[in-house]
Amino acid sequence: MIFGKDALPQYAGTRQRVVSVIVENEGTAPNRILDAQGAYWVFDAAGDIRKGLTRSTSDIMSATFNDSDNKGTVVALQPKLSKKRAEEEHRWVVGKAELDRIAADIWPKVKSDKMRSAQGVSVKRPPLTYDARHALDEATANLWKISHAVAELKEPSLKGFAHEARSRGADRPEHELLYQAIAQLADQRLEILRRRRTGKGVWYAIVGVIKWNGDHVGQSVARFHEKCEGKRSAVVAARKLLAEHAGEFAENMTVEAEVLTDLEWQGRLPEVED
Repeated sequence: MIFGKDALPQYAGTRQRVVSVIVENEGTAPNRILDAQGAYWVFDAAGDIRKGLTRSTSDIMSATFNDSDNKGTVVALQPKLSKKRAEEEHRWVVGKAELDRIAADIWPKVKSDKMRSAQGVSVKRPPLTYDARHALDEATANLWKISHAVAELKEPSLKGFAHEARSRGADRPEHELLYQAIAQLADQRLEILRRRRTGKGVWYAIVGVIKWNGDHVGQSVARFHEKCEGKRSAVVAARKLLAEHAGEFAENMTVEAEVLTDLEWQGRLPEVED
């Protein structure tokens, strides 16, 4: 649901309390509840939660990283109050009654202990058997080599690469679909390089907020973007977004800007929605 791949139209236009539970398993059996966090989900007219989640994240981020200008012994209370209001609006404390109900669902004693499942609108996924998962892992283990090889080529080489891949596919019908996919990958890379060279087409300005831990490992905590026509407009928009969110820079936080073609943006979209 957070990626927009499913929705719950039965809750359209409502605000629901949700509990996210982390359970420790022993083998395939649940052993104990490690954590439970309460949040509010706001559903739009179609039963989609993405707009509500974006607003929730934005409000909490803004409140958390709202720097106060403390001088002398005077302490500014407004940021703390703002954070408290944001937490109250988007979070709630899971109590004993809720935990008991969740525990009964995980370890039911009678049939009525099991909770009723909410039905989405996406097509039900077929079961992924062990054999199917193993076969897929085997078949895709070295796909990164294909992407890496294509990414290393320049424009003239990409044209020849794509043409030869299609020719080999025509000569080997049993692998034709695979060769076509490789050729399409080269076509896309060629178009990205052309857009970068000309600066034309649809571009996106992106600013990301990254939190760094003590081991110099970064985690993206927020992203802001703007759709633009042409690379120059995207650069201007990125500067504007960078200025707007510069206040979120801190000792362990960096604010970074970049511009991408719309083709590259599609590859980033799941990340941004997350």
